[in-house]
Amino acid sequence: MRIRSVVLIVLSAMLLAFAVGCAKQEPAAPAAPAAPAAPAAPAATAPGAPAADGKSIFETKCSVCHGIDRATARTETKDKWASIVKEMQGKKADWISDVEAAKVVEYLVLTHGKK
Repeated sequence: MRIRSVVLIVLSAMLLAFAVGCAKQEPAAPAAPAAPAAPAAPAATAPGAPAADGKSIFETKCSVCHGIDRATARTETKDKWASIVKEMQGKKADWISDVEAAKVVEYLVLTHGKK
C-alpha cells in the first residue's frame, strides 16, 4: 500500500513537471548584441531607411511567436524569404500586413540573404 502511494506521488510529480515544461513559450531574443550580419549594409540601416523599418517590424512582430535568432541563424534567397514570411502571415490573421511583410522580406534579404 505504501509503495503504491509513493509511486503515485512520483508519477504525479513527473506528469506535473512535463505539463509545466510543455506550457513554456520560447523566450524572445535577449536585447544583447545583434547578429554579426547587421553591419553588412550600414547605409541601409540608417533611421528611416526601408531596411530599418523592416528590422523594426521583424523584431516587433516575429518575436511574438518565436525567438529572433531562429530566423537570423540562416540565409535564404529572396523567394524563400518571401515564402517563409507569407507562411508566417497565414498563422496569425491580420498580424502582419502585406506592406509590412514586404519590408521584412527586404530586411531579411539585405542582412540574411544568399548571394
